[in-house]
Amino acid sequence: MSNTAELAENPTDVAPGAAADVPAVLPEPKKAAKPTSFAFEHAVFSVKEAYFSLSGTTGEPVYNVPLGDVQASLPLDTLAGSFGVQTDSADARLLEVVKKSLRFVKEIRPGDSVPTEILDGTASWKVEPHHREMARARLTVQLVSWMSGKQIDSVDAAELESIASMPETKKKVQEAFEALAEKLGLGRDNKQEVVNKIEDLAREMSYIEALRERFGKIQKLYNGFNMLTGVYKRERSILEDVKRVRILMKKPVADLAAVFEQIDGNTGEIFTTMRKFPSQIKYIRDMRDDIHHRFMRWDSLIDEWSDVSLERSVRLDRLTRVTYQFAARHFPLNTDWGLQSR
Repeated sequence: MSNTAELAENPTDVAPGAAADVPAVLPEPKKAAKPTSFAFEHAVFSVKEAYFSLSGTTGEPVYNVPLGDVQASLPLDTLAGSFGVQTDSADARLLEVVKKSLRFVKEIRPGDSVPTEILDGTASWKVEPHHREMARARLTVQLVSWMSGKQIDSVDAAELESIASMPETKKKVQEAFEALAEKLGLGRDNKQEVVNKIEDLAREMSYIEALRERFGKIQKLYNGFNMLTGVYKRERSILEDVKRVRILMKKPVADLAAVFEQIDGNTGEIFTTMRKFPSQIKYIRDMRDDIHHRFMRWDSLIDEWSDVSLERSVRLDRLTRVTYQFAARHFPLNTDWGLQSR
């Protein structure tokens, strides 16, 4: 037992006026534990069917409360002031967590769990097994490229998976694990450390692959509007909407494509990624969260278009107009997306 601990347990042993020894390194101050659920105390948060979301018009966090046949949407600062939620209360702190959490989920109801992005940085949404396999295939090709010194530039998913499944590729990957372990200063006998990190990296990158797949659906929708010019060539009013959608979506779609190119560029050199592993994982998660947040607004629209035939119909007419309204609201021509600066 240390002298300091002995003195603390035997205060009578300290001479009058003498100061107890102060440890050379003071312990870190205790921090309040992060809340894991939205357990509010104020009665206003117990209203049945009420929930938090981002406003469809302003994009600010609001609390939606049903009032008969209508719904009131109160900005969170207004809510706190109107119902006397004290600024230093646990509820006020939870409202700040709500604001941050709405970047990751569309709706939050009192009692819901706090998104894991807030708690530990992991994603709160799920990926499919094929996304993990695609991430592994991409990393496998990176390992072979690094080992051979020859860049494999293919980005086609089927081609990457084909290369990754070849017996000679698998053999080169095992050699790459040992070479990486040695170059990273771990020693060839400790290649399992590299294998474990590659698996961790594949898990993180699987979310980027899932987002890449979602982006493919956005591209398909955008490209489909080029075909609609023929469908509506004799319907002038709808044809104008089709042309406007093409104009309004062109830049945001191109900028999103550039973001994926940026991610591939910043994570495509496997040795650099392994050497700067913690910062690279943070970068991947930051990009994951940013893209996921941007894609949330697209989800309902993409779902509506998923099974629509590009042949003239009442449903196609409606969706074309809905898509124009969506593009005009979210992608005005004077918007600076700044996607590549994030």
